[in-house]
Amino acid sequence: MDFKNTLEKMLAAARIAAGAHWNVVSDYLEKEFAEAKKEAEAIALEVAAGTKTPAQAKIELQSVKDSLEDVRLALTVEAKAAAQEAINAALEVLRSAVNSAAKVAIL
Repeated sequence: MDFKNTLEKMLAAARIAAGAHWNVVSDYLEKEFAEAKKEAEAIALEVAAGTKTPAQAKIELQSVKDSLEDVRLALTVEAKAAAQEAINAALEVLRSAVNSAAKVAIL
């Protein structure tokens, strides 16, 4: 096997493996960001209309911020899963290259 292409193949395999997680993440982020925007906009409009004090708004906006922090924590788990799958895919390419070059399964 040509080792010159191994790095490129490892990166390509990792990109494909991790890329599957983007579909999960992007849908989730879009939903959560839309909800945060909706809530923040409603709070701001209530302050502008005088039906809510800035102090009340600050408390409610902290809740929006806390919700997005929960999203960050959830995405940390997803990122770890994506990284693990990317590494596994890259290692499989490397294993194949080593075994092919050695003409025996050593990895």
